[in-house]
Amino acid sequence: MSKKNKIKKVNSYSSDSDEMMRMIKMLGLVILILGAFYLIFAIASGEISFGSKKKDTQIQNVEILAGNSFKREEGSYYVLFYDFDAKDSYKYSDIYTLFRENVNTSKLYVVDLSKKFNSKYVVEDASFVNINSEDTLKVVNGTLMKVEGGQGISKAIGVEQIKNELFTVQ
Repeated sequence: MSKKNKIKKVNSYSSDSDEMMRMIKMLGLVILILGAFYLIFAIASGEISFGSKKKDTQIQNVEILAGNSFKREEGSYYVLFYDFDAKDSYKYSDIYTLFRENVNTSKLYVVDLSKKFNSKYVVEDASFVNINSEDTLKVVNGTLMKVEGGQGISKAIGVEQIKNELFTVQ
């Protein structure tokens, strides 16, 4: 009888360790699944990128999503839409920097058109640009929009028009 009791105890310990291993494996699987979801979301949102993208860290303080362009607290402000990854992005970044350093009367937000969340607002042809409301918003790379009271009231497309709008109308 004593041999049977010993065998039962050994089996009991074995089943406890098996349950513990199954629990650890399930916990590991849950962590892997959550990690995969985070990685997918981070890549889609642009938080993680695989390349040498160099962004001006000062712009991050005023970067918004295109869908939030009409929802800012200020009564009157500008929104500059451009692709941070485009060859000419430095021109728009320079405009932002000049505006921030020289104009204190208005706020200027920027929208990165290379992010997936903003892609539904981008059109290729400037004749389709629409800044009336969030529902109809369509922009091209290098669009400046002036917003007052939650409505887009004026637009400028291209570096020269944007400079004229920001620096001569003040």
